Amino acid sequence: MKRWMVAGCILAGTVAWAATPAVRPFGDYQIILDRQPFGTPPETPAEPERVIPVGESFAASLQLSGIYELEDGNLRVAITDKKDNSYFTLVLGGEPERGIELLDVDYDGEKAVLQKDGQAVELSMSDAAGSEVIPASEIQERKKQAEERRLSYAERRRLRMLERQKPVEVPKPIYTGEALEKHLQEYQMEILRGGSLPPLPVQLSPENDAKLVEEGVLPPVDEEGYEWVPDDGTAEEYYEE
Repeated sequence: MKRWMVAGCILAGTVAWAATPAVRPFGDYQIILDRQPFGTPPETPAEPERVIPVGESFAASLQLSGIYELEDGNLRVAITDKKDNSYFTLVLGGEPERGIELLDVDYDGEKAVLQKDGQAVELSMSDAAGSEVIPASEIQERKKQAEERRLSYAERRRLRMLERQKPVEVPKPIYTGEALEKHLQEYQMEILRGGSLPPLPVQLSPENDAKLVEEGVLPPVDEEGYEWVPDDGTAEEYYEE
């Protein structure tokens, strides 16, 4: 009797083991999943990046007071800390001050980007409301823009230096030599005829002087260069004319 029970148990266990299917690896089903029989799974919306206001940033009490261009073409900004009314400056590409680094300067837009502990804030000199905290995702792009702007400043500085090194071109005179003398003689005669402008320090040639005497513009002179006055008692009548 006992032998029969043992044999029965062994037989039942064998049948149960044979009826249990083998577990297939998950990779066998990957081809089915790749075909997406149930459609594309919905995308999980990315959580929007939180940008803190300027009032909660390291620059809450900072004010951009000025932007200056140095002799070498680099840029410097003046920062006022309204908390204690202190003042400090930052140079583009220079050492940080109070742990704050000058990341970028827009000279024409009157703006500057300050960075501290991985946080970047753009301060506006013309409008305090224009200041803003730059999202962390945009800092690298702003650094790239800052580098491009620095290159443009360097190019502007290079062109300015080249302009200073250019030799000054002295304009060539219109008249030289005899042509210049003739021009001055003619211009002197025009001034004397008009009588409204002071004469030039130019001595008229005897021919031009005689011409103006003949026209009545100049009084006659004697051989020694003195004005000739008639000695027949008509000097008064002469000057009246």
